[in-house]
Amino acid sequence: MRFRALIVLFVSLACVACSKPMVTGRVTSELQYVSDDFAASPNDLYYAVRWALKEAGYPVEGEDLPAGVITTKWMPVTADSHYIDTFGRPDYGVTNSYYQLEVRISAGTGRNMVEVGSRAKTVANRFKSSGVEERKVLAFVGDYLRSGEPNVTNLGINE
Repeated sequence: MRFRALIVLFVSLACVACSKPMVTGRVTSELQYVSDDFAASPNDLYYAVRWALKEAGYPVEGEDLPAGVITTKWMPVTADSHYIDTFGRPDYGVTNSYYQLEVRISAGTGRNMVEVGSRAKTVANRFKSSGVEERKVLAFVGDYLRSGEPNVTNLGINE
């Protein structure tokens, strides 16, 4: 009888002890940007970025149009989007982490810059973005801004 009571006590203590989180994830403070410049107006870039985020599957959470910043909602880390720098090598086996994209549109002379950065919320240290998702958004922006039919010659492509 005492043995059963002791087992019940240990099982109940084990269940209660495991119900509280021991570590809470934190948001990485530094954004890792991937950028490209485009021969388009900031207004055209805004519509291109909105379309690119929609095509890439990112719902928009916030916009600061005077500052030229668009942020997405938090998304779960994919198999190739982020990694941990372990012993100088990337380890892509990270789970239970989330990331958010921030897109900045900045005006330049003649060409305007689009920067896509990634911030993450994780419990892991040395957590970095691979740049895959950022480059995908920039590729969609380029697709949106491309003219209808490119001019292909033996010297290359003129868009």
